[in-house]
Amino acid sequence: MYKIILNPFAGKGKAFKQVRKIEELFLNNNMPYELVLTDCSRQAIDFAHEAVVRGYEYIIAAGGDGTINEVVNGIMRSGYPENVKLGIIPIGGGNDFSKNIPYSKKLKENIQVIQKGHTRLVDIGQVENYYFINTLGVGFDAQVAISYTKNKWLNGFPGYLYAVLKALVHKKSYNVKLSINGDTFEQNALLISVGNGICCGGQFYLTPNACIDDGEFDFCVVDKLSRREIIKFIPRGIKGTHTSLPVVHIYRGKMITITSDNELPLYLDGEIPILADSLHIHVELLTKTIQLIVP
Repeated sequence: MYKIILNPFAGKGKAFKQVRKIEELFLNNNMPYELVLTDCSRQAIDFAHEAVVRGYEYIIAAGGDGTINEVVNGIMRSGYPENVKLGIIPIGGGNDFSKNIPYSKKLKENIQVIQKGHTRLVDIGQVENYYFINTLGVGFDAQVAISYTKNKWLNGFPGYLYAVLKALVHKKSYNVKLSINGDTFEQNALLISVGNGICCGGQFYLTPNACIDDGEFDFCVVDKLSRREIIKFIPRGIKGTHTSLPVVHIYRGKMITITSDNELPLYLDGEIPILADSLHIHVELLTKTIQLIVP
C-alpha cells in the first residue's frame, strides 16, 4: 500500500493541479494507495510518522523540497526508517533534491519508477532534532531562503533570484568558529553550505561534487564578500564553477560545528527550523539511513 502525502501549495499551488492525474496513474497501474493533502506547515511530518506506525511500506512525498523534508522528518521521528521506502514525485518550485537523481520530468514515468520500487540507501543530515536530506545553509544563503519563504508570487529559480537581491540590501558576514572533523579555525564568512546533495536555491550548485550516499558531507565556505563581489559570484555559483575561486573553501567530512557570538540564520532543505541554540550549531551525517526509490 502506498501512502501519498501531497502538498497542494507546492510550486505556489501548481501541485494541486496534479492531484487527479496522480490518482489516475496509481489506479491505472494497479497501485493501491491512500492520498492525503497537507493544509498547513509541518503537517506532512505527522502524516509520515503515522504512516510508518500504521505499517505502510511505501511513503510518497509529492511536492517540493519542503514536502520531502517534512516526510523525511516524520519517517525519522517514527524510529523505524528501515521499515519504509520513500518515493518522490517532484512537483514543487525549485525541486533541488530531485537534481541528485535522474528523475523524469514526466509524471507517468516517475510513477512507473515508484511502481518498480528499486531503492538506494542514502545519507541524511541532522541538526538538533531536525533532519535534512539535501542541503543546510548558514549565513547569506539562509537569509535568501528566509526571504524566499515570504515571497507569495514568484516561484522557483526566479523567486530565489529575487530573494538574493533582497538579501543583498541587508547583507551581513559572520565571524564564526568552525570545527570540521576535529580541526578548528576561525572565519569571517559570507555563507557556509553543508551539502549532502548538489543543489540549493533552485539552481545554485554550491556543493557540485556532493553525493547523497558517499558517507560524507561536502562543505562550501565562502569568505566575506562585497555586494559587487557577490553579484560576480552568482553566475559561478549557478554553474558550480566557483569552487576554484580563492574566496571559496571546500571541505569534506561527517560533521561540522559552527559557533558564533551572534545568532546565525539557518535553513535546511529550504525550510526554516527553530533551533534551541542558534549560536552553537552542530551538524552530523547519518549514513545509509533512508531507502529512497530511484530509477
